[in-house]
Amino acid sequence: MKKGIFKKLFFYRLILIFFIMFIYFTVNNSIYANTVRPLAIMVGNSFEEVVYQTGLNNAEVIYEVNVEHPYTRLMGIFINNDSTIVGPIRSSRYYFSKLAAEWSPIFAHCGGQSLKDEKVINLDQMRYPSPYWRDEKIGGWINLFTNTNNLREKCRKLGFQDEVNLSEGLLNLRTLNLSGGDISKISIKYNQKYSISYEYKPNSNTYLRYINSKPHQDSKTLENLITSNIIIQYVPIEKIFDDKEGRLEVKVIGEGIAKVFYGGHYFVSKWVKKSKDQPTLYYDSQGKLLNLNQGKIWIQIVSNDTIVWFK
Repeated sequence: MKKGIFKKLFFYRLILIFFIMFIYFTVNNSIYANTVRPLAIMVGNSFEEVVYQTGLNNAEVIYEVNVEHPYTRLMGIFINNDSTIVGPIRSSRYYFSKLAAEWSPIFAHCGGQSLKDEKVINLDQMRYPSPYWRDEKIGGWINLFTNTNNLREKCRKLGFQDEVNLSEGLLNLRTLNLSGGDISKISIKYNQKYSISYEYKPNSNTYLRYINSKPHQDSKTLENLITSNIIIQYVPIEKIFDDKEGRLEVKVIGEGIAKVFYGGHYFVSKWVKKSKDQPTLYYDSQGKLLNLNQGKIWIQIVSNDTIVWFK
C-alpha cells in the first residue's frame, strides 16, 4: 500500500518538475518569440549629417559600418512602439540589407542597394514616399526624415503582419547586469578623419559615445548617445573593383573575432552568421553563447586591420 502511494507521489512530482522546466525554458527562450516587427532604419553619419541626427537613442541596436571613404553609416533597430522621429534617412548597401534580414524588419531607407528577401518589408522612400518628409530648413540631400509610427502604419496598410519571431536573436542574450569593471575608455580609429570613442560611466553602468573626441548628441534633445553594450566585430572589407563610387564589399556572413565590452569589462568573442536570414551570434572562449548586459547595443563593424585601443 505504502509502495503504491510513494510511486504515485514520485510520478506526480516528476510531472511537476517537467512542467516547471517546460515553463522556464518556454519563457526564457521566447522573450521575443512573438514581438512587434522591428524597424531597421538607415541613418546618415557623415560630418554634415551628424549635426541633424535624431532618434538614435530610442533604438535597441545600432550598427555602424563603413561606406565610401571616409564615411560610415548607421542602421538602427527599433522595437518599441514609441513615436520617434528618425533621420537623416540615407541609402542602403547590400551588406546592410544582409544585417537587416536577420531581424525580419520593416527596412527604411532612401534608395541604394538592397537584396530582395521575403522576410524584409522594403519601404524604400523612392517607392513609398508617404512615411517620409523633407525638412526644408535643412539644405541638400541630408534633410529626409521619418517617424516610426508612419512606417508601421504604412506596413499595416500594405497588409503585412505586425509580429515576428526573434526567439533566436541577439536580444535574448541581454540577461546580465554586470558592472564594476575598470576599462573606462574605448577608441576605434576608422580612418585619419574619423574615429569614435566610448567612456564608461559606473554610476549609470553605461557608455557615452564620442565622435572625434566630441560628445555624440541627439540634435533635438541634446542628449548624449549612450549604450550598455559595445561589440567591435572584425570582418573582411574590400573595395569593389572598378566601382567609380568607391563602394565596398563588407563580408558580414561567415565568422570572425569580436571584442565585447559591458559593465567596464572586456571579453574576446567569436561571431558567427551562417546566412543572411540567420542571426549573428557571439560565443565566448568556451564556445557558449556570450550573454550581454541589459540595455542598448552598439555594433561597430570594422575591417580586420582597424586600430582599436582601450584602457
